[in-house]
Amino acid sequence: MKDELGVETDINKRWEDGTGHHLESLRLFKEISHIDFTLCGDYFCWKCGGDGDNGETLLYELDIVFERREARKEQS
Repeated sequence: MKDELGVETDINKRWEDGTGHHLESLRLFKEISHIDFTLCGDYFCWKCGGDGDNGETLLYELDIVFERREARKEQS
């Protein structure tokens, strides 16, 4: 389902459509997972690379955040 900005917010649909991850999502996830692993004892145990991993879900959520930010900028 797309929101008022035209961003697809259904993570399952994004996955089914093969929507690629936003570059900033990938960068931020890499940084967060590194910090979590090295400084926080792997508290969140972020995993990415398989369907349904917690890291994959986080990436899709971040994609929505960054796409919404971009859509807002385009509207102004």
